[in-house]
Amino acid sequence: AFVVGGLCSCSGAQASVFGSSDKVLQTWASAVNASGGINGHPVKMITMDDGGNPATGLQDVKTLIGSDHVQAIADMSLADAAWGGYAASQGVPVLGGVSQEPTFLTNPDFFAGGTQLLVSFIAMAQDVKAAGKKHYGLLYCAESPICAQLAPIGKTSATLAGMTYVSGKISSVSPSYAAPCLQLKGAGVDAVDVSENGPVVIRFIDACAQQGYKPLGVYPGSELTSAALTDPNMAGSIGVSGGGNPYDSASPGVARFRAALNRYQPGYASSAQFGFSSILAWNAGELFAAAAKAGKLTPSATPAQVKAGLYKLHNETLGGTAPPLNFTPGKPAFIPCWFSTTITNGKFASLNGGKPSCLSAAQVKALTAGLKH
Repeated sequence: AFVVGGLCSCSGAQASVFGSSDKVLQTWASAVNASGGINGHPVKMITMDDGGNPATGLQDVKTLIGSDHVQAIADMSLADAAWGGYAASQGVPVLGGVSQEPTFLTNPDFFAGGTQLLVSFIAMAQDVKAAGKKHYGLLYCAESPICAQLAPIGKTSATLAGMTYVSGKISSVSPSYAAPCLQLKGAGVDAVDVSENGPVVIRFIDACAQQGYKPLGVYPGSELTSAALTDPNMAGSIGVSGGGNPYDSASPGVARFRAALNRYQPGYASSAQFGFSSILAWNAGELFAAAAKAGKLTPSATPAQVKAGLYKLHNETLGGTAPPLNFTPGKPAFIPCWFSTTITNGKFASLNGGKPSCLSAAQVKALTAGLKH
């Protein structure tokens, strides 16, 4: 059998969003095996939970590579900065998954299955501008040093879109969000990104509404779960996602994804935990399958041969669940496209006809030049 490792931050601070990633990865493997495997061979998915802890993540990856001999790692971990270098040193490709982690912009052995951090922030700023907003606010999580990296990225994105910008921290354990709501209101912010877990996003927006303050909410899709659909204060919010809208079965890939969930995890797709991060886990598995098919691989394939298969992919969309994916040997991937949705009538409605939006060639050139410096 093919052997793939899956590492998730299924417990810990972001459990409300990523808590079922391991179930989705196992669902992918079950669905693949039920349909004849990959190139006629079954696949074995070994999942581990690092709880968002860097030391645990590194130990888990050493186990997956050294003991389980995985051919690739499906990355749903928020601690990959701690173990990405080790995986690269062992030549094992890392498939995202949570492609919005910064590692996907710098490590050439990380193969994004969707939109990356920088592009998602530029996308959010463009979507906000298109909605007629002018003053952009970002509140990033106080719990992790990684979150502080979002502030300069947010500023760059807002500036590129011609908007004013303010940023600050927000804590998931704060008893009240009245003060930051009033600060943003006083600064004239009319669109806000709360980069925290899903329940905190909802609590913050509700607190602001109680203060008579209703900015447009714009979020990385990975923060949005079905829980957002039942809160009237979340109506109109915009989500930018690295993967296709998991609520929109118009694309064959999403239809296949939802059918697999209904079969192997009944009830999950209608639960409060289901959301945009769910399809990112599925994409990590689908990316492995696409590479194995492109490289005509067998279970004896080395991680290097898996990478060779990844390099053969051209504008791969995984059946519509990912923006066009392309990879170049020795270079970190740069995925210039994304999916946008909005909450309307209690549903996540796809924008742009469910198709990905993309940066222009000139924007891509300017951004990739900036990343090299």
